[in-house]
Amino acid sequence: MGRVSGKKAFITGGAQGLGACFARMLAAEGAKVFVTDVNSAGAEKTAAEIDRKYPGAASFCHHDVTKRADWENALDLAARFMGGISVLINNAGVGGWGNIETETTEGWRRTMEIDVDSIFIGTQAAMPYLKASQPASIINISSVAGMIAHGDMMAYNTAKAGVWMLSKSIAMHCARAGYDIRSNSVHPVFTRTPIIDPLVALGGGGKGGEDKLTRQIPLARLGEPEDVGYAVLYLASDESRFVTASEFKIDGGITAQ
Repeated sequence: MGRVSGKKAFITGGAQGLGACFARMLAAEGAKVFVTDVNSAGAEKTAAEIDRKYPGAASFCHHDVTKRADWENALDLAARFMGGISVLINNAGVGGWGNIETETTEGWRRTMEIDVDSIFIGTQAAMPYLKASQPASIINISSVAGMIAHGDMMAYNTAKAGVWMLSKSIAMHCARAGYDIRSNSVHPVFTRTPIIDPLVALGGGGKGGEDKLTRQIPLARLGEPEDVGYAVLYLASDESRFVTASEFKIDGGITAQ
């Protein structure tokens, strides 16, 4: 028996990076997974790779997380494929670069819409499925950028801080309503995925650009997707049955400074 045998996980942003890693790790431990992304080809590739290794364990669909109709369709497809939804992983997101003088209204709204509004829309739409599949777990991927401000990441800082508090509010509501539905946030530091490419480029690119990032981290290395994946695996499992309204910092010690 795997750590998440019998769990039914819905994962947004699963075409690559963290989302694809989460799907692989959960499937390896016995879960069924449904992968969504606006990048349909990438989501299909992730699901196909998992399904070859664990037949019948994975499926996918196209999904724009900013659209309620897309959420309703994706959740329905996922519930039909998996026989319910007991784990919701809100992972889809974008970075953002701009300060109070340079950020545009359009850029601000896009970051908010994808990084935080989508979690409100999606979790609200998913609640009937989660309530029908208790015990259930909501795992929202935030960032250390929601805890540590940067002058040129204004929208991203704000959105990820919003994810942090939204996760807690959802947790408190579910607990007080008597639902066995937990909600927690995960806060990675610079992790080796495509989302950090602009930061590496800003530092000069290549190893030099990576070194400028790692010098900020006490453990002196970038995070790997699996480092974050182990936290997600724990939160998806019943091992974390008494954990809710918490934040998991997968940050190499950066927030302790």
